[in-house]
Amino acid sequence: MDKKSIKYDFTIIGGGLIGTLVSILLSRNGFKCCLIERNSCEEINNLKKFSPLSLNYRSILILKKFSLWNEEYISAAPITGLIMKCFNSLNRLQFSSSDIDLEYLGYVVNKFSLQKYFINAANKQEGLDIVDNSSVVEIKQKINQTSYVIRTSSEKPKSIQSEFVILSDGEPSSLKDKLEFKTHYHHHNQTSYLVDCGGSFEVGVAAQLFNEDGIFALVPYSTTKTSLILTLNDDRKDKYINKNNKVNIDQIQKVYSNYLKNIKTVKITGSYQLKSSKSDAIIRNNVLLLGNTSQLLHPVGAQGFNLGIRNIETIINQLDRKQILKRRDISESMKEIVDIINHDRQDVLQMTDVAIKFFANSKSASRIISSFMINFLKISQKSKHKFLKKILGLDNCSYLTIKG
Repeated sequence: MDKKSIKYDFTIIGGGLIGTLVSILLSRNGFKCCLIERNSCEEINNLKKFSPLSLNYRSILILKKFSLWNEEYISAAPITGLIMKCFNSLNRLQFSSSDIDLEYLGYVVNKFSLQKYFINAANKQEGLDIVDNSSVVEIKQKINQTSYVIRTSSEKPKSIQSEFVILSDGEPSSLKDKLEFKTHYHHHNQTSYLVDCGGSFEVGVAAQLFNEDGIFALVPYSTTKTSLILTLNDDRKDKYINKNNKVNIDQIQKVYSNYLKNIKTVKITGSYQLKSSKSDAIIRNNVLLLGNTSQLLHPVGAQGFNLGIRNIETIINQLDRKQILKRRDISESMKEIVDIINHDRQDVLQMTDVAIKFFANSKSASRIISSFMINFLKISQKSKHKFLKKILGLDNCSYLTIKG
């Protein structure tokens, strides 16, 4: 790319999982695309870290449909069972992939391996230019036009012209603020800790546990290793994490006693203060917000990345370059796409809100409601199947017929 200014159909800002994936698929659909990433793709490919990422069944279907799934390369481990427990042993609900005639409920993958896989695919994709080690220093809409001029910190290209922009640079996003998208934040007064450990557990069975101290997840990624996600209420976290940032193994053993034995080699791999965000609008003047830039969800239920993949499927299913050139421009087609994305987005946000307000709330009224909900699901197989399909993104899934 030696030219100082290049014209693109789409410019995608942010080369994370969502930005890279949508760039690949738009290019395959015949659009000329540019992907801008502030970090070095080579450095990302050299990362040796592990971070668990839960993909539900529908996400796997989507990636397979687009020939972007290789479970050996990305170190993927299938999840065939899911246990939910709220506050006591009686409020326990168990799901199995066999309940709805599926081979698995989803997969746990290494986020960094999946990122490498997408980057390698992007590097081979015709019609896609990647500008890494570069940040966007200015983005302006051209006078009396819908397209944008984007100036980068890179010399090649220094200036980009783009009919449409997809902003996927995460949260917080200074570019989103500059483009006057309004965002609402909610602080949960919780801190999430990612913990890697060995031990004995039921292979392929994940658990989501709720008690007065927070939300706990067990996500096995091999026959002997599992990730623990501790989403701790800030006033309770000293019970689990000491001043030296070490895990209280005795306390962990109490929480996971029915699911994890012989705990060893415990290591905190990351932590962050928990807050969620939601942008009022996801499209404005030929700019679309996608992934965490659009909404940053509470990790309960692991819905964030799965929603992003579902949104990308909608974009690719609805955009065909030849038809757009025949009848209208990209912006008109995107308006229809945004209606579908907003519907799916609202659906997932409501589901996450219910989980936080009832399952994760220690107040008496919430505990009574959550107990009633779980017991109702236990006695109603139809409702249990419907609830499971909603978690997996399979409700109203037109290309899949499953039990229930």
